[in-house]
Order: sequence, then structure tokens, then C-alpha cells
Amino acid sequence: MKTLHRFRTKMRRAALRLAPLLLALAAAAAVFPAPAAAAPPEGYVIDGNGFAMPTPLGYSVERVLVPAGGAGAFKNPAELVIDAQDRLYVADTDHNRVVQMDKWGNVLRVFGTKEDRLGLAAPKGLFVDDDGHLYVADTNNARIVHLSPEGKPIETFAAPKSDLLDADFPYQPVNVALDKRGNLYVQSGNDYHGLIVMDSTGAFQGYIAPNKLKFDLKDWIVRVFATKDQRDASGKKVPPNHRSVVVDPKEGHLYTVIGNTTTEEIKRFNLLGTNTYPAKTYGEYSQSGAGLRTSANLVDLAVAPNGVLTAVDSRHKKLYQYDQEGNMLLAFGGGGQQNGYFQEPVSVALDSEGLLYVLDRALGQVQVLRPNAFASLVHEASALYHEGRYEEALEPWNEVLAMNANYMLAHRGVGKALLKREKWSEAMVQLKLGEDAANYSKAFGGWRHELLRRQFGWIAAGCALLLAAAYYAAVRLRGYAGRLASSPSAGTPLSQAALLVFYPREAFARIQTAPSLPAALLLFGCVVAVRFVEIYATGFHFAQTRPEFANLVLETAQTIVPIAAGVVALWATTTVLDGESTFKQTIAASAYVLLPYWVGQLLVTLLSNVLTLEEKGLLRGIEWLFLLWAGYVLFVQIMTLNDYTVFRTVGVILVALFTMMVLMAAAVLFYMLLDHVVGFFRELYVELYVRSA
Repeated sequence: MKTLHRFRTKMRRAALRLAPLLLALAAAAAVFPAPAAAAPPEGYVIDGNGFAMPTPLGYSVERVLVPAGGAGAFKNPAELVIDAQDRLYVADTDHNRVVQMDKWGNVLRVFGTKEDRLGLAAPKGLFVDDDGHLYVADTNNARIVHLSPEGKPIETFAAPKSDLLDADFPYQPVNVALDKRGNLYVQSGNDYHGLIVMDSTGAFQGYIAPNKLKFDLKDWIVRVFATKDQRDASGKKVPPNHRSVVVDPKEGHLYTVIGNTTTEEIKRFNLLGTNTYPAKTYGEYSQSGAGLRTSANLVDLAVAPNGVLTAVDSRHKKLYQYDQEGNMLLAFGGGGQQNGYFQEPVSVALDSEGLLYVLDRALGQVQVLRPNAFASLVHEASALYHEGRYEEALEPWNEVLAMNANYMLAHRGVGKALLKREKWSEAMVQLKLGEDAANYSKAFGGWRHELLRRQFGWIAAGCALLLAAAYYAAVRLRGYAGRLASSPSAGTPLSQAALLVFYPREAFARIQTAPSLPAALLLFGCVVAVRFVEIYATGFHFAQTRPEFANLVLETAQTIVPIAAGVVALWATTTVLDGESTFKQTIAASAYVLLPYWVGQLLVTLLSNVLTLEEKGLLRGIEWLFLLWAGYVLFVQIMTLNDYTVFRTVGVILVALFTMMVLMAAAVLFYMLLDHVVGFFRELYVELYVRSA
């Protein structure tokens, strides 16, 4: 017992001695928690409104390749290509070599050694044809090297000679591709003129696929109103250049990705150099916690035989897949060092099994990704869909929806199949979920035709009653307006609105006598309300703004600001040009001018629910009719309130329009200045945030 007592006493003393250490370890664990297990990369798609919709993960990492066999690690590799025998070629730029490996990472051959005397200098671009001939963009040597399948030099393509080549852009090939006719397409450094085309002898054939600068309203305003020193300080803007050149293995189309742009990042060119790929924004925008908004930076792409494109985004460290119509199929990856994530992905290639090989420059490795069941189903259904085999695509699309009920392209595919079966109402449901307005309109047209055939008598009677009611209301309103016109009283704001329809000169004369600001504000509010009615009640196939994505504050501002600028411009113009109307009268009268506009918009909104896209011309005609009516009322307003002649009124309208444009330009400049100030403080905040982290 004494021994046991002494043992317990020693243990208590040891525990007391260790207590501070244990407490310190506990505090350290709280402050520096153990790293959590890495979450698997997530899959998603970006819908037409820029929102990420989660999907099952499309690809899983099967293996990671690094050069095996004593060749040494990659150093700043630039591009990866795969030949018909699934052999990999990596442009190992900083080691001045090209490494050939099998699909397991075993090094088969190295080009650019002392033994082969190729003397490669920072090679960046590669192309391998179906027969195994390798073309190397030997960048710092300013040449293209053509190697046989055995690795023997066949020919070199030096800088082409032509007066069309700009001497300011030295020949530095960074990307190369060969089409089935033997033409070489070369991207030379930052040359923005397009791709250099050379024939099989190296003779210059010209440029193809030049990029153009997009019109930028802000930049135009700055260059118009800025001083010469400010324009010189802003520098010369040049079009973006191509970042990768790929030839479609099946159709032979030329694909490129574009750098330093926020739209049309992916292009597909025909023989004339015309882009045939849908012109829109590819990749995604992201916003950091510090409020910085960044766009994608696509650097490479691979084209599968079924037409599916896989693009690499080095900025967000992700992969995006698109179908032949530019619809996003999958997005996955992200920044990280674990499998399925990337540090600096720069190139992607496909093997004969459909596996993706992604070259990571920072990690010096290649991740091999195998498509999961979800991606395989999406690819199968997408290929059938774009071949027009909608019935065959129905089953895989339904399987996709069983795995992810929110996948829009699957809803679109199911809707197309139902449309072909003439199941109109079911197709409309699916096509609306798939946001396919064109085919929704076709399904709606079929449903409407069927409804008219079944209920023609009731529908015809209802239309006749509506027309009779409209005619009766118009007759009564005209009689009421006539009685108002013969009355000496100025009347109420409501009576002035009724008078405006048939006797606009008399209406504005009475508004000038008794202008009502509350009535004007109410009418301006009606314009905003009509805009919201338009957003929420327009037929799906005609809607330009989805209700669930509408920004009410922005929509209100976009409605009110032009009206306010127009009213101020009109008042300022009439004041300078000897007009008689006051600011209050101008505001009150201008509110009534908008009456025909919002009445017309209500009618167009109503008709958008009963017409199809093929009948869109009728809606546009109604819109123009009411706009012309509003323009006529505006003309009468200016002439009546200011006692102008017809020609004088026309001149005032032109001057007012110019003044309105100047005011809007000033508003844009003010916004840009405010944006620069906010951007400065944001950058300052980010700098302080990073330094304190």
C-alpha cells in the first residue's frame, strides 16, 4: 500500500509539473489548429447570368507524372502535346529541351541534348502530327524546328521574308500548329496582327485571324475630352494577341485562345479567318474578399473528336469545358497543391482514351484526369444533341438530370426531344428550365396552335369582346376629352392626361397654366413601375432580364437618370433659346410626354405572352408606333410651352439631344473619376490587409 501511495504521489507531482506545458500546447493548438484534410475539388457550371451552379465532379485524378529515368525535373515548362500513340511531349523551356514520355511518365527521349546538337533555346510551343512528326517553336532561336518521328532534324523555318511583316515585331515563335494542307500557323511573341501563315516551304502567306480592339465608350470619352498629355500618358492601346493555336483533329478547324481580353476568349476560324465560335465571354469572373474583380486568363485548350473544348485558366487555376455552341459543360479545379488542384496550369492535352493531361508549370508535373460517370454522360449526350439525334440523346440527358436536377443543358436536351415528339407543354417546362428561348417559342407556338384548334369559338368570341370594349372605351374617352376641351377650367391632372390623347396642344396649354409637380412625380413613378411590370410579366421567350436576377436599384437608376438628363437638357436649351417655359412647367409637361411610352410598353408586355419570336416584328412595330406618338407629343409640348415655330422646335430638339449627350458623358466621366478614387482606396486597403496578414 505504501508503494502504491508513493507511486500516486509521484504521478501527481509529475502532472503538476507538466500542467503548464500541457496548457501551452492546448493554447498553441487553439491558435494554430491542425490543417484540415483537403476537400476534393468541386464541379460546377457557369450559367448565362454568371452564377455558378454545382454539379457532380466531372473528373478524378488517376495519376501524376514527373519525368522518370534520370532526366531530371521540369523547369518552367510551357506546353504539352500528345501524339497518336499516346506519347507525351513537354516543352521544358528553361532546360532548353523537349522531353518525350510515355503515358506513365517514363522518359523515352530528350530533344535538345549535347548529343543531338539541336541547340534549342527556350522552346515554348509544340505540335505533333498524326505520323509523329514534331514541330518545335524554338523561341529564342527565332525558328520552327521540324523533327522526324525518330527525332532527326528535317528542316527549320526561320523568320519569313515579306514587306507585310512589321519590323517592330521581331520573330519569336511561341505557338505553332500545322493543318492538313501543310500550312504552318505561328504566333510570334506579342504580335497583335494575327497568326503568321507559312506554306510547307516556309514562304510567308500572310496573316490570318487578326484581333480587333472593341469599342469602349469610357475610353472614347476620355480620348475626346482629355488633354494631349493625358492621352499620351494613357498609352497606345493595341489588340490582344493569341495565346494558343490548336487544330481540330476531326474537322481541321483552327482554334485559338486570346489573352488580355474580357470577351471572345475562345475563337474558331474558317479558311477566311472568320471567327465561327459564338462571340461571348468565356471562363468566369471572381471577386476576392478585398473587393477585387478579376477575369479569366485562358492560356491553352484541347479539342476532343466529339467537339468538346477544354480550356485552361491560369489565373483561377481551373479547367472549363464547352460544347460546339460555346455552352459550358463543366468547370473544375482551383488553386492548391493536392491532386485535382493546380498551382499554375499552362497546357492541356487529350489522349486516345479521352483522359486529360494538365501541365502545371509551378509544380513541374502533369496531372492525368479521367472522366467520371457524370462527365461521360454529359459528353455522350452533348455529342448526340449537336448531331441532331435528340431522341437518342434523351436517355443520357435524363441520366444527367437524375444526378443533377439543375443541369440546364440536360433540360434543354430533354426539351428538344419532347419538342420533336410534339409534347408542347412538357417541352415548354423543360426548355424554360434550360433557358432556351428560341425552342421555347417553337413549343409555345405548337401549344397555342393546338389550343386555338380546340377552343377556337371561345377564343374568337373573347377577342371580339375585347375589341368591342376597346372601341367603346375609345369613343367614351374621346367624348370626355371633347367636353374637357370646351370647358374653361384647367382641370385635374387625370383630365389633362385624357385630354393629351386627343388634344395635346390644349392639354399642354392647361399644364402650363397649372403645372403639378406631385402629378409629374406620380407619372415618373409609373414609368419605373412599368419597367418592373415589363421585367416580371414579359413572356419568357421575349424577356431580356430574368426576374430572379433583376437589380431593382440599378433598373430604377437606368430608367430615371436618362429621363432626368433629358428634362434638364430640354429646360437648359429652351432657356438659352428664348423659351417661355419654366423649370417646373418643363418637368410637369415632360412627365405627360412619357404617357404614350409606358402605355405602349404595357401593351407590348401583354402581347409578349401570346406571340412567338417569329411574330416579333409585330411587337417592334407597336413599340415604334408608340415611340413616334411620344415623339409627336414631345414636339407639341416644346412648341406649345415656348411659342416656337415648327422649324424652331426642330432645332431646339436637336440642340437638346446634343446637350443630353454631353450631360450623360459628364455623368460617365464623374463615375469614372469616382471609380478611380474608390479603386485607389480599395488598393490601399488590400495593401494594408496583405501586410497585416
